[in-house]
Amino acid sequence: MVYFIKLIKEKNKRISLYHQKKDIDALESILAELNNEHSALTENINEVIYLLDLVDKHQIKTQKKVVSQIHGQHKEIKKWLQSLKGIFEGLYNTSTEALNTEDLDFMKLEVPKLIDKKEKLEHQIKYLNTIIVKTKVLLMDIQNELSKKITKGYDIGAVTQKMAAEFDKKVVGTYTSGRKKIIKFLERTFEINKLKSKELIDLLVKSNAINFKIDIPENDVFYYYKDYGFADENVPIIGAWNINY
Repeated sequence: MVYFIKLIKEKNKRISLYHQKKDIDALESILAELNNEHSALTENINEVIYLLDLVDKHQIKTQKKVVSQIHGQHKEIKKWLQSLKGIFEGLYNTSTEALNTEDLDFMKLEVPKLIDKKEKLEHQIKYLNTIIVKTKVLLMDIQNELSKKITKGYDIGAVTQKMAAEFDKKVVGTYTSGRKKIIKFLERTFEINKLKSKELIDLLVKSNAINFKIDIPENDVFYYYKDYGFADENVPIIGAWNINY
């Protein structure tokens, strides 16, 4: 728990710092770290719930709450949970009547630890969710400020609304051809030059206002297309830029 609190406090300071600096890239990096932290927490709590579900059939009654001695980073918690998994699965496949005293004592010792760890992980996820939402709000705030600066008054929502009205929420074609159409539209609509238009479309992608999705043929036919820059250079030609409005 101490590890988690220190980690989040450090991230919170960085979030505030980079928001003040209007640093989109730095905030995106922190958000990615927070999402990874959330994934690790979720993986561990799901494993705890799985283990508790396995022994639930034996209706183990515990006398008192026992604090888990497993602390620190997620890999240490995961290692502990993995060490219990095989044992608990074996106990699940054993009838309650066939359990010996050693099996019962083991479950009475470990189940309270798992319950304690579950409560702590749930608390951590709840707190982490708050930080993630805060980061997303601050990031969107900066992105909208930049969009208004580029377009002389239009935030990302207003820009995507105009794009949706023009393209009917989808620009079909290759990655490059669709991007060129969008850039020309942005230049014309907001009376900006190509450099500003490129800056705006990059901002729209980062904010997930638009995204390109490859249309994979049903017959798995792939074509050479240099614009994607993939190592094998074999990708479907056709796709679409989706306008998420």
